[in-house]
Amino acid sequence: MSRWRDHAKPIISEVIERVGTEDMKLLRKKLREVYPFGQRKYHPYKIWCDEIKVQLGTKKRKVSKADVEIPGQLHFKEIVE
Repeated sequence: MSRWRDHAKPIISEVIERVGTEDMKLLRKKLREVYPFGQRKYHPYKIWCDEIKVQLGTKKRKVSKADVEIPGQLHFKEIVE
């Protein structure tokens, strides 16, 4: 997971928990207020918006290649040990 997502995830989660999803206009306002990355553009803002969609259930989180187990496939951890 990216460092931007790692930073954004708990902030977004806390705001959603505190405000709820009944009033989406208010929720969006509160999420805008707590945006932590400066300008609302470039990669950090895209990650922020994506994480909001994931946490609200309007988008599924992509499974990274590192999370997929392939039978018989060696893992880096096994090679190092």
